[in-house]
Amino acid sequence: MKTNLSVRPSRRTSTARSLDRMIKKLGAKKGIDVSEARAQLRDKLKELNAKRALGYLAYHGIIDLNLPDGTTVAILPDWHIPAHDKQVSWMVKEWLRDNQPDILIIIGDAVDMFGLSRWPKAPGVIANTQHEYDEVRRMLDEVIRLSGALHVFYILGNHEDRNRRTQIDPNANVSGLIDPNTKEPFLNFHNLMGYTKSDPITFIYGALGEGGMAGGLVVNGDIDFIHGLKVRSKPGQSPAAESDNSGRSVWHGHTHRLGKRSRRTTKRGVIRSYEGGHLSDRRHAYMGYAIKPNWTMGVSKGCVHGGKLHIQLLPILPVTDAGGQRRHAMVDGDKVYKTAVY
Repeated sequence: MKTNLSVRPSRRTSTARSLDRMIKKLGAKKGIDVSEARAQLRDKLKELNAKRALGYLAYHGIIDLNLPDGTTVAILPDWHIPAHDKQVSWMVKEWLRDNQPDILIIIGDAVDMFGLSRWPKAPGVIANTQHEYDEVRRMLDEVIRLSGALHVFYILGNHEDRNRRTQIDPNANVSGLIDPNTKEPFLNFHNLMGYTKSDPITFIYGALGEGGMAGGLVVNGDIDFIHGLKVRSKPGQSPAAESDNSGRSVWHGHTHRLGKRSRRTTKRGVIRSYEGGHLSDRRHAYMGYAIKPNWTMGVSKGCVHGGKLHIQLLPILPVTDAGGQRRHAMVDGDKVYKTAVY
């Protein structure tokens, strides 16, 4: 169930053209040949990933991704589009445009799939599954374009898995119908999203095509990126439970909490455990289960040094500015990112 994908699209897509424009603009501003540096990084990524970690549109299982020193990574947590916080999302897109990460990791639950949920729904809440697909596709295309990422890894969460579960029950025969062109099920998530092998993105499923449980990304053999299944009550406990189970460093989504823990072991040295928050709007009608949740908004960034991906959690916090206006703000280095007034 693997489809080959060129890292650089064979035809000139809008994403590729936008990336070229950003490269030229940055190079002119800094007086450096950015395009040459990006080309060297792309070549190094291809060299390190002999198993074609960058070469799939869809992958079922665990991908081993090897990144050279200096590679930058951005990690986006549970977004729940279209139940996302619109103001915060504009701020995150500005942050991606400024940072220009080489690799973008989407940890799952980027779309809510409320229309396919089996949980009881309030009668007044409108559920439109096609709108959800359209909205998340628009957002993904925009963050790919703005970030200039060389490749995007989208790990499916339990909310994306609602698409598979509603097909299996009551009619598994429909879920197994195969597209004769792609040799993939017609109704799988990435096919309904409309992505093809010309797009610089890989969708990571579990070994049996499920989302939220088994699929993941291992970076430099050191840290596992998973959507996650374990949920604990305090920030940092959920990924720590995953690390205790696997004996490895873990970056974990799913919980909407933001926290970090680390401990030293005799076998693997320092094991790190991260969970990166969320970007959803707790006030949205789809978020009816969010009653006094221990949730924190945030994003994460990282850079490879000494063969390891060093990660920084960036909380997005509610603030009141000097004029008494309520906003959300995030500090990255010496720059403060703020939402418009609510």
